[in-house]
Amino acid sequence: MTESQKQVGRNEDAARTANEAISVEGERSHIQGHEALAVLCECGDRTCHEPLTMTVDEYEEIRSAPDHFAVLAGHEILEAEQVISRRDTYLIVQKYGDAGKVATEGDPRHHLKTCRIVVIDDTPEFRFYLKMLLSMEPSCTVVGEAVNGAEGIEVVDELKPELVVLDLEMPVMDGWHALPHIRRVSPTTHVIVFSSAMLDARLEKRLTNLGADRFVPKGCEPEVIVGAIRDVALSGRDRTFAEESGDGRQDGSDFRGTEQRLGRG
Repeated sequence: MTESQKQVGRNEDAARTANEAISVEGERSHIQGHEALAVLCECGDRTCHEPLTMTVDEYEEIRSAPDHFAVLAGHEILEAEQVISRRDTYLIVQKYGDAGKVATEGDPRHHLKTCRIVVIDDTPEFRFYLKMLLSMEPSCTVVGEAVNGAEGIEVVDELKPELVVLDLEMPVMDGWHALPHIRRVSPTTHVIVFSSAMLDARLEKRLTNLGADRFVPKGCEPEVIVGAIRDVALSGRDRTFAEESGDGRQDGSDFRGTEQRLGRG
């Protein structure tokens, strides 16, 4: 590859990385009921800042392959890529040859630190279900399990995972009592609380005060569960149900309202 072609590849990678950050906020809009997502053209021309409008699902389809990019019509590079799909406002192109190798090596997913997860839940079926969901996430791996809060504290203390998925209703020690101990033995670990019980605003606030990053009702659709884990564990942009704290966290009324609209509240 010429130096000029390498620079184009670097520009494309920069646009793709910027769009990954945009997509995180797009997922937030998606949960809140808004479909539109404005990302940048990924043509590799660093002077091009043209927006492309698509849904979050369409964006995820593009990102499913490391050598796929979204560009405006007329911005494709015929000697390095082929058009595989035409949409109303943009094209999906696939890199080939040396350009394809550069695109694959520059895929941001290759640079994500693997998120180690501990699942604390007394229901074997739920633990198995969650492991099956996360097996499709290349940046997540379940490294430990526990059937109650007391056992979970010991596992978290030993493994110091990036994320804990914690059930509230368990024998021996429930999630309410285990949560502050988990935060104590592993302060940097994020905690997502799952529960089949309905929680009012007072109890949700209590969970926040105890150190939970997110509450997700059991029974959610798989993409909601995986999306919550991806957000909290990988992006660092935790969308909690706490009141606005000034640090980028949102009030949870929109999230809970969406759950109710989907019939999961």
